[in-house]
Amino acid sequence: MLLLLLLGLLAAAAMTVAAEGAVAWCGVGLLVAFAGLLVAAGSAFLRPRRRREPEVAIDGARTFRTPALTVAGLLAAWVALLVVALLWGWLAIVDLGSLESPGVALATVAAALASVPDLVRVVTGRLHRWTLVLGPTALVYRGYRTEVTVPLRDVTGASIQRRNPAGVRVDLRAARTPVVIPIAAFDVPAEQLVEEVHRARRAAAAR
Repeated sequence: MLLLLLLGLLAAAAMTVAAEGAVAWCGVGLLVAFAGLLVAAGSAFLRPRRRREPEVAIDGARTFRTPALTVAGLLAAWVALLVVALLWGWLAIVDLGSLESPGVALATVAAALASVPDLVRVVTGRLHRWTLVLGPTALVYRGYRTEVTVPLRDVTGASIQRRNPAGVRVDLRAARTPVVIPIAAFDVPAEQLVEEVHRARRAAAAR
């Protein structure tokens, strides 16, 4: 993945240098987008995962959040792609001949249109930074479009899931769908999150 993003970054840089006018600005936007994705991917996959103390609230709730660098890279890439899509859409209307790859431009515009619901979620506060909160009585997981709140009494266990996605699987009572927390979103090892879930269950049971 990192290699593909690096190749995309180099291609966008070449486009920026070779093109002129609005097409060159499209190249700049793609350069920013690939750079943002590269930063986010590096933060998610190359950052050493070490045991860290989470944020602890007054009521004892322990909160883990995805690193700010990962979020910033993804947001920068998203905004840049939206700007590029707007530029390419405008060029397609006023000067279609200036687009060397109309198919790529069309695909970018289509992807931008597909992301409009997520833009609405951002405005309404329903697109989430990856966060795990282990409170006195409940486990709360938020990530991208997902928001799940589960009473700790309904949690039956937690274990490491190796793939699809790699992370922590939280099993629930009554054959409910398990909550899967992708470890790439956090800067702590999966083992620590498993231990934290078990610790929260024991603390809730002792109350």
